[in-house]
Amino acid sequence: MSRTSKVIIGATLVAIVTGCASIAETSRTGGIQEVRLAERLTPTDVQVEPGDEIRWINERSSAVTIEFLDGALESVSCERGFSDRTFSNVLGQRREVATIKPHGSASLCFTAVGTTNYNARMESPVAGGQIIDAGIIRVGR
Repeated sequence: MSRTSKVIIGATLVAIVTGCASIAETSRTGGIQEVRLAERLTPTDVQVEPGDEIRWINERSSAVTIEFLDGALESVSCERGFSDRTFSNVLGQRREVATIKPHGSASLCFTAVGTTNYNARMESPVAGGQIIDAGIIRVGR
């Protein structure tokens, strides 16, 4: 290996090491809790530790909407598949929403200890109907 190659490789390693130095420690603890969306939301009550990942898996043949109210996603350290769209409803509450495609998934990692409520909105076999299952996320013990 020539001296030029060593310098380039060395500079690249320094850039990689210093480039990662400012990144915080991982925001996920490694724990993953799966929530399945099939006929109904299962489980409806999930207990995790701060930083654990909650993964919603849509096993349905139609999209499912997961909806959080009033800034529930402000204490999230990792996110995949959730939109940053917020809406106001008639009561002036904010909604944070993810639409999970058929056979798709979405994930969040909550960092703050506490309880968060959400709704899973799924199409119903009844024409024009909709199933709304309530879910609870309990972070910490």
